[in-house]
Amino acid sequence: MKRKLSNIEHILDGNFGCAVRLEGSFSQDQLRSALGRVQRKHPALRALIRSGPDGLYYEADCAPEIPLRVVTRVNEDHYRRECETELVTEFAYDQPQLRAIWLQSEQESDLLLTTSHRICDGMSILIIVREVLRSLHSDQELIPYEPITTRDIIGDYQPPWKSRLTALLLNGLLRMIPDSRRVPDNNEHYLEWKADRALSNALKKRCKAEGVVLHAALVIALECALFAVFGEKFPKWIANQIDPRKKRFAALKDDMLFFGGGGFKVRTERPSDVEFWARARKIHQEMRGLIEEEILRIPGRFHFFEMIRPLSKGQVQSIIGLLESLKTSDRMAGFALSNLGNMTLSESGAPVQVKDFHPYMHSFKTRLLGLIPYTLNGEMCFYFVADEKCMSRAQADGLKREFMAVLRREAVLRDGDASELPLMAGAVAQ
Repeated sequence: MKRKLSNIEHILDGNFGCAVRLEGSFSQDQLRSALGRVQRKHPALRALIRSGPDGLYYEADCAPEIPLRVVTRVNEDHYRRECETELVTEFAYDQPQLRAIWLQSEQESDLLLTTSHRICDGMSILIIVREVLRSLHSDQELIPYEPITTRDIIGDYQPPWKSRLTALLLNGLLRMIPDSRRVPDNNEHYLEWKADRALSNALKKRCKAEGVVLHAALVIALECALFAVFGEKFPKWIANQIDPRKKRFAALKDDMLFFGGGGFKVRTERPSDVEFWARARKIHQEMRGLIEEEILRIPGRFHFFEMIRPLSKGQVQSIIGLLESLKTSDRMAGFALSNLGNMTLSESGAPVQVKDFHPYMHSFKTRLLGLIPYTLNGEMCFYFVADEKCMSRAQADGLKREFMAVLRREAVLRDGDASELPLMAGAVAQ
């Protein structure tokens, strides 16, 4: 069975992965068996990508086993080099869209899992990690499911005639775009940091007292930091990713790999215009409605992408080059905030436990600019990625300092208490 990649799947060409530091012993055979069970469950890991005259296709159930490389970890520099290599290595069409490296050492080990971003979002990679770790000490077979396509999400949606006409006209324009021969020059830099347990707990308590989920506070803290670094040139909006699972679409279950869930945008404001927690309460109150509106728009958006002629890598480069040469591309127009929430990756009492977790991302086409917050073992963690053409390293360092300064200032608890609220915004993070 074959399925053509949608236009958005052609454009979103990049790697998404994680490095998981583990404590506990297991064998190479156990790891291979665990990867095999995970592959047998998820159709996206059993499919290969094929090139056709009119674009790329998925061919189901023909992939070889997930590649596993086992090496001895020499030191932290060795570990970082392996992560960097995995990050920028493209997936060959004749290989599964997931690969693994096990870096062994005497006391602990690192498991690097890298996947193609077009099949796997942030929550999907967490599903893979949990299932691999569970399968290390369990012989239970994971239950496979049928491939999930955009058609399953679209359902009975019927587009208005204006949408069909727009797609027809756009396809005509896309055919006129030439292929650029220039080599993509995407070059991201990364920052990772943590808020210690004391600050994490203090901010959690303050959010309870103010009646907001932490995600709303993070949005406003990011807004303040961006304004402090860029002044009036700060981004016009913050894009918040949502998980399309969580009973939002009948075809999707909590343990399925998927990409393309969409998100909602928060229009940024000058921080001096509104008090921090008043602004956070406003965002908190608006979030549910924004998410519901986005869920309603997803079938129409998916249907529209199904009607659009896929762009080649060369055409994407032509568009990016044209916009940058004309200086009409506002590279700081938006900023992505993708909240992974309060993560539990290993089961309590399991022989293999997660000591640390680090996400990583690289795009081969479009430029990245965003922040991934998550909480692990009671500590808030942050992964920041920016293409150098979007934000310099000095600006990124400044953004980190300002962001954390805002969180420390606003974590001070006022008098009084409030009812219990979750640490992370479940509707957004999970």
